[in-house]
Amino acid sequence: MVETYFTKLDSVNYTSRASVAKPDGLVSYEVREIVVTANILFGEVVGLLGIVANVINVVVFSKIGFSDTVNISLAALAVSDVGALVTLQWFNVIVNPWFLQLDLPFLPLEIQSLTAGYPHNYFVKVTGFITAFVAFERCLCVTLPFKVKTLITKTFAIGFNVAVFFAIALTMFPVYYTAYYDWKFDAKKNKTVLGIFYTKNINDVLGPSLFLTNSVVPLVSFVVIILCNIVIAFRLKRAAAWRQMSTSASNTAPAAAVSLKEKKMVKMIVTVSVIFIICFIPSSAMLTARALMPELSITGVYSNINAMVATYAMEMETVNSSITIVVYFRMSSKYKETLLLMFGWRNNTQKKQSKSQSSFPGMKLNDLKKLLFN
Repeated sequence: MVETYFTKLDSVNYTSRASVAKPDGLVSYEVREIVVTANILFGEVVGLLGIVANVINVVVFSKIGFSDTVNISLAALAVSDVGALVTLQWFNVIVNPWFLQLDLPFLPLEIQSLTAGYPHNYFVKVTGFITAFVAFERCLCVTLPFKVKTLITKTFAIGFNVAVFFAIALTMFPVYYTAYYDWKFDAKKNKTVLGIFYTKNINDVLGPSLFLTNSVVPLVSFVVIILCNIVIAFRLKRAAAWRQMSTSASNTAPAAAVSLKEKKMVKMIVTVSVIFIICFIPSSAMLTARALMPELSITGVYSNINAMVATYAMEMETVNSSITIVVYFRMSSKYKETLLLMFGWRNNTQKKQSKSQSSFPGMKLNDLKKLLFN
C-alpha cells in the first residue's frame, strides 16, 4: 500500500511503501504469503459455493411466500450475502500474492479498496443490520405475541430492509467522495499505471466517516443481536416453566403445538445470530487492535500479522454468508420441503403419504389413519 495519501493537486512526489525496507515484525513476509494464500484459496472455494447457496435461498423463500414477514428479511439477507461474497471473490483475486506478481496496468492493492474492500464492507454492514432486525422481530414474537403482527407488517418489513440497503449506502459516500482513480508513475515498475488518489480534505471527511461506519454501525447491530437473543432465551425458559406448572396436558396440547412451531423458528434465528457473532468477532477484534496499536496497520511494522489476520477474518465472514442454507435446511421443515420439491426430490414422509393416498383414492389422510390404526 502507499506510504501516504496521493493527491494530484500537490507537488510532493510520493513513493510506494512497498519500495521502502522495513522490519518484518513478528512474522516474516514468506510466512505471510503462505498463510494469506491458504486463506484466500479457502475463501474462494467456500465463497463460490456460498453464492450458489444464497441464490437458492432467495428462490426458496420466494416460493414459500412472504406471508410470514421473517421470510422477507431472510430473502433480503440472502441478497446481501450474495453481494458480500461476490465482492470478496474479487478481493481474494486482487490481493493474491500470485496475482500481485503479474505485470498489470494498475496497482492491485490500490485498486482493491474502491472496487472490492469498501463494497464488501458495505454488504457486511447490511447483513449485520438485517440479522439484527430478524432477531428483533423474533424477540417481539416471544415478548408480544399478540401485537407483533400489527407492529411488524409486510409493508413495514419490506420498507425496513430496503431502507437498510439505502442508509448504509449513504454512509459510504464520503469514501467515494474523497478518493478516485487516475494514472500515476510507479517507480518500481518504471511505467505509468492506474492508481488511487485522494482529495486534500480526506482527513477532515474520511476520519469521522470511518469511525461511524467501522465502529458505531457494527457495534449497534452487535448489541441489538446480543440483547435480543438474551431476551429470547429468558422468555422461552420462563414460558416453558410456566406451561409445566399451569394447566393439564389435555388443555395445553393445542397451545404446545403452536409453541413448538414458533420455538423451532426462534431456534433457527438464534442459530443464525450466534453464527454471525462468532464469525465477525475476528474482524471486530482486528479493528480494535488497529486502533490501539498503529503499527498493526497495513503499512506498520506488524503489517504481515495484519494481512494474515485480515484474510482470516474475511474467511470467517465468507463462512457466515455461506452456511445459512445448511441452517435453514436442518431447522426449517418448510424450507426443506420446498427445496426438495424445487429439485424434484421428495422426502420419505411425502412418498409414504402419496403412496397411501393412491391406494385409497378420495380418502382424506385423517380418515386413512383412523382406518389403519383404530
